[in-house]
Amino acid sequence: MKPSSSGLSPREVSLLVSIRDGKRTGKEISQNLGVSSPELTRMVKSLTSKGLVVSERLGMSTSVSISSLKHATYLRRVLSEYSHMRLERILSLSTLDVLSCLAASPGQTRADILSTTGISPRTLQTVLKRLREIGIVRVKTRGVYELSDRFAPFGEFAQEFDEYSNQRNATQFCTDSIMIWQRGREFIIRTKCEKEDADFKLTAFSVFERFGVPLFLGWQYYYHPVGKWRGTVDEALLQSLLTRPRDTRENTAILMLWEKNGLSRALNRVKKGATRYGLEDDIETIAAYFRDPERNRPPDFPKIGELNEKLRSDGS
Repeated sequence: MKPSSSGLSPREVSLLVSIRDGKRTGKEISQNLGVSSPELTRMVKSLTSKGLVVSERLGMSTSVSISSLKHATYLRRVLSEYSHMRLERILSLSTLDVLSCLAASPGQTRADILSTTGISPRTLQTVLKRLREIGIVRVKTRGVYELSDRFAPFGEFAQEFDEYSNQRNATQFCTDSIMIWQRGREFIIRTKCEKEDADFKLTAFSVFERFGVPLFLGWQYYYHPVGKWRGTVDEALLQSLLTRPRDTRENTAILMLWEKNGLSRALNRVKKGATRYGLEDDIETIAAYFRDPERNRPPDFPKIGELNEKLRSDGS
């Protein structure tokens, strides 16, 4: 199994372990790991792109060391404090995916982890069993998992590594990308670029027109999903609520989307989706507004008369 562009392979972790105490020459690393020079070159190039190592030419040889970037500093601590553990099995592939998920959102069920990571149920079962056996993961309550406090540095590294990787991926997609929201390896960006691919899906205000609310903005919003992405009206609504701050025009568009798609009649479904993003209060604010728009109107919401006029003029 190959690691993702934001992950690590067991071989890469072995290389990182071998240089945890300082610089090593390429020859020393090759001999220690039993890898060829071309394979080592590929590994160093991959780890350099992830901000974890730096290489330096010294005469006829090249030295490799852990970088001074923030996420690499967190990694160095893990490599030093937990050198007695089989880190190649903990910091790589799907195991790192699970650590990333639990670090980003403490207290996750198996269903939550599967949804966030996109790994298979069988793989998740194996990973959770391994992490529980060595104490990194514990069961908070029945069916809810979290990282153990004793192994907090693993979570700290996973979070910093994700943030670095997310920004790198966003910038590679569009150089003017601005991070709007992120959790683990999923994130939302704002950019002036108008393109969409398998890894970046239009979302939030950029897809309101698909659901009957034309909105012309100078920005495009893209979501970088992990796992399956359906692009429903619920997701468009919820991800627009993740953009902060919002002005009255944007809030008006959100309220129009709500009304045009009858989301008051699907309130329980929307509330369920909101828990994934921690947006329960935002959904309650919208629901309260429509129950009593005079009494429950926040300052940045339009008056109900203004909203109704907008809905009528828009053909509703």
